[in-house]
Parts: sequence; C-alpha cells; structure tokens
Amino acid sequence: MIGSSKLWREILVVGATLFVALFVLRVSSRNPGELSMLDRGILRLVSPGQAAMSYVARGITGVAGRYVELKGVRAENESLHRENRQLRAELTEMRRLAEESGRYQRLLGLRDATPAETIAARVIAVDASPHFRVARVEIDRGEGTVRRGMPVLTPEGVVGRINRAAGKSSDVLLLVDPRSALDVIAPRTGGRGILKGKSGENGYRCSIEYLARGEPVKEGDAVVTSGVGGAFPRNLAVGHITKIIPGAVGLYQDVEVTPDVDFARLTDVLVVVAPPPTPDPEPGSHHTPGRGLAVMK
Repeated sequence: MIGSSKLWREILVVGATLFVALFVLRVSSRNPGELSMLDRGILRLVSPGQAAMSYVARGITGVAGRYVELKGVRAENESLHRENRQLRAELTEMRRLAEESGRYQRLLGLRDATPAETIAARVIAVDASPHFRVARVEIDRGEGTVRRGMPVLTPEGVVGRINRAAGKSSDVLLLVDPRSALDVIAPRTGGRGILKGKSGENGYRCSIEYLARGEPVKEGDAVVTSGVGGAFPRNLAVGHITKIIPGAVGLYQDVEVTPDVDFARLTDVLVVVAPPPTPDPEPGSHHTPGRGLAVMK
C-alpha cells in the first residue's frame, strides 16, 4: 500500500513537471521576442544566483591573472638581477683594466722622461713589519737583468734600490729603510743633504741629514734627487718635508720627510739599468767637487 502511494506521487511530480515545461514552451512560442510574466519571474529568481556566480568567476579569473602576472614579474626580476650582477662584474673588470692601463701609461711616461736606460718590473711579493708597514719588496727581475744598487722608480717617485738579485727575482731596499741613504736637494732653497729612512714607526718617514742651517726649509717643500753619484737621474720626486723639529743644535737642520710613493700599493716599477749620460759642462763653468755625501748603501 505504501509502495503504490509513493509510485503515484512520483507519477504526479513527473506529470506536473512535464505540464509546466510544455506550458512554458507554448507561452514562449507565441511571441519569442517578448518576455512573459513567467520568464520574468524565473529571471528574478535566477538573477541573484547568476550575479553571484559571475562575481565568483571574475574573482577567480582576477586571482589567476594576477598569479600569472606575478609569476612573470618574478621571473623577469630574477633575470634582471642576473643581468645586473653580470654588468657589475663587467664594470669592475673594466675599471680594473682602466686602472691597469693608466698605470702602464704613467710608467711609459716616466720611462720616456727618464734620461737613462730602464726596464719595467712587477712587484711579486711584499713583506710587512710588525708595525704593518711594507718592509721589503720583491720584483720579477733577477740575475742577468738587474744587479745590486740599481735605482727603482715609479711615476710617483723613488722607491729605493736593488738590494739583492737571485735567480729570477730580486729584493728592493726601500727608501724608508734605515739602511738606505740617498743624496737629495730641496729645490726651493737649494739645500742639500742625505735622506735616510726612519725605523720603528707605523708609517713611512725619512729624515735629512747634513741639511745646512744656512738654507732653511719649511713644511711642504719638495725634496728631489740631486743626481750626485750618477746612479739616480736628477730631479726625481722623493717626497715633501712634513716636519721641522725645533731645538736642533749645530750646523744642520733636523727635518722629517714623507715619501711621495705609497709603498703599500706598489704594483709596477722601473729599474734604472744604466745611469744617465753625464751632461756636458757649460762653457765658462767650473766644476766644484761635491761634499762627499754618500748615497744609498
């Protein structure tokens, strides 16, 4: 009994549904261009759902679009970062090459301006003292090319002399070494003396010995090679007077000189392998013997 009533309910539901569908089709077929009351009612019922579904669809589409866009931007950003790193590396290399080219050009200019035979050398080793200053420099020129006592120069000024040549390299006795001695002159006053290195200091300083009081110097005065001894050409830059020590007694001044060369940044140097030619004496001039000042030992 229960089963038959359920069957009849299903038949009624299906029949009603078919009737409504047929009724809607008939009403719509009478005037397809106009909406019937039924159509408008149905639209009112389904419009909110359609709007909600459209909103959700637009949101999903926007999120998906932004995700794709962000993914593309991220990839482009990574590509730009790689390109930026590469360009930075290339710029660093170009700066290094430009700096190296500049050093070579200055070194060639010094060679052309030096009235003596020179060869180029590269610094291959540096030793530092406990005071963190360069105490010894080694260059890539050895026996058969250079020998003890040959001057070593840079475009900035005098570095020192070859101290020992062995094999394919040699040591340089620096201008600031206490064992060095170089005949120099202060061009402004004509005062002449022996430049010697000072030890035990956290810096690069020298002093001038035998600088007569009758030719007073002042701070900032340039100091250059005198050319006495024949090994060093004349008028090579050595340094500047940075301190005049008061209270000195006797015939000589007590001054301190800071070299023009930055010994901590030496890379390329020139070695004077043959002294400059002796200049012809001027007519009517008389040679006056020097004061017997020693040069670098």
